[in-house]
Amino acid sequence: MVELNLYSYGPKTKVSVSGREVDVGPDLFIAVEGAGTFEGVSVERKVAQLLAEGKDPLKTARRVHRESTRRGHASITTSLQIQMEVRDCSRALSLLLVSPPFGSYLQESQRRARVDKSSLIIPSGLAGDVRDLFIQTAYELVEEYASFVGDDVAIEDARYILPLSTKTSLFISSSLENYIALIQLCSENKHKAYVPQEAREFAEKLTNVVKEIAPILLESRLEFRNRISTYPFPNPYKQSDFLMDRIVSSHNYPEEPTLIGFTCLADREADLMSLVASQDKETLDSANPLITATTLEPLSLVAYHQAVRHRTVPTAVEPIYAAVERACHNQTPNIVIPPSIRKNAQTKTKFIDAAGKALQTYKELTENGVSPSTAVLLVPQALRIYCVRMYNGFNLLHPTGFIATRSCSYAQWEERTVAYKMMQEVVRREPLLSTVIGEKCRHLGYCPEKDWCPIILKYHHYSDEMHKRFGEGG
Repeated sequence: MVELNLYSYGPKTKVSVSGREVDVGPDLFIAVEGAGTFEGVSVERKVAQLLAEGKDPLKTARRVHRESTRRGHASITTSLQIQMEVRDCSRALSLLLVSPPFGSYLQESQRRARVDKSSLIIPSGLAGDVRDLFIQTAYELVEEYASFVGDDVAIEDARYILPLSTKTSLFISSSLENYIALIQLCSENKHKAYVPQEAREFAEKLTNVVKEIAPILLESRLEFRNRISTYPFPNPYKQSDFLMDRIVSSHNYPEEPTLIGFTCLADREADLMSLVASQDKETLDSANPLITATTLEPLSLVAYHQAVRHRTVPTAVEPIYAAVERACHNQTPNIVIPPSIRKNAQTKTKFIDAAGKALQTYKELTENGVSPSTAVLLVPQALRIYCVRMYNGFNLLHPTGFIATRSCSYAQWEERTVAYKMMQEVVRREPLLSTVIGEKCRHLGYCPEKDWCPIILKYHHYSDEMHKRFGEGG
């Protein structure tokens, strides 16, 4: 069972009214602030005024929330902030939990921590032979993982063979609005066969938590049932997506990142030269909406999971079930084999065989009546899935944007491939940008990592002495 622990929430406060202390929870706090945005007075004065006039604060809160949500004012539900930890959930669930763009997520990493059989989640509802088949295959994947690690394969590469049922935990700081779309999705029976049971458990537990702290706000928001009114987030657990199908097939299922759109509204040479010559923040900030690159990216589930957490990059993803079907039909082109495994023929064969066994078991489970949303937990994280991502000026040109951070030698190898491919394609489209695009050490003038690598020497004179000085804040 998914464990959800609420640590803090807000806004909330206590106010003194006529000599007595009154608790002001999120329902009332957000309502009086929302209703009185034009008054310019404190929340304490607003609550005191309500009570002095003999008005029922909760009745006022209910009216404000219903009117605001009916008008589509998401700022109301965005104002409720929640800090919680989700423990012992599968990677299948965390793929969803980190997808909404307005949350902050700190997740247990498989790049460093070892995994064993106790790290597996066996989905409830399985019984008899299908349960035995699921467990046997999941255990075999963990055994192969341990074998790879024993053969000196790095943990971050060995994890590609692990199934989505592997446990993880994460800390989430988020607004309520961030998860409204997921709550609505999980409440609709038509998605039951494709959205994992864990997601519905999480949605139910989060709903119960919010009912305790802001019942009026939650009720009002959920009464506004138009799902299109919520901000989009990438959901791999959908039955079909004709738009993504068409994009992927029209580009012939590429095996490497492909630039499918590029816009540079600062396209006059004088504008670009000004950008190149200027390293001030204001100019770079202005370039943020003016330069965009849209890519079609084939990623393993490992890399996709990391990429989607880069919240400033809008993302669309194909159904995971379409990816699984392709892999079941033609395995090798549709799984991602890490270079450290691929370079050894014996290790590569073991990896392919293990992934093939997992995909075959997925197929057998679904043919025996197991829902795709349950069988998908057995899919190896090496599965290749396609996504479309749009990178703005920040992610192309800033030292903390995608290209700068993901082209670092310490970044995950698949994401480095994406970053360098994008860098090459953007420069090919706009050669002048070659002087302002690059790894974060190019922008910063020093390496922020513990140990520096030769990349920085492409741009700056650097040495151990300089690295030590920068590390000490010099």
